[in-house]
Amino acid sequence: MVFFGSGGGTVPAFELLAGAKTITGLSMAWFARTQPELYRRQGDELWHLARTGRLRPVVHAEIPLADAARAHAIIEARANLGKVVLRP
Repeated sequence: MVFFGSGGGTVPAFELLAGAKTITGLSMAWFARTQPELYRRQGDELWHLARTGRLRPVVHAEIPLADAARAHAIIEARANLGKVVLRP
């Protein structure tokens, strides 16, 4: 099982017990606190990639702001694979 953020829901305990599975997590706040120099370098690299156009988000849909309800419906239904962008 893979969960991203808090949107993954509840982890069923039986699923973990069957097959002796484990849960591993990562907190960016913990990473920044325990490895500040590495955190800063990685952040600098990400900003560089974004500035040079080599880091591009996956966009599921671009929707007019006037149709924001449709964007919310897509996200609430978890029907998007990528970002839902509202355009003015």
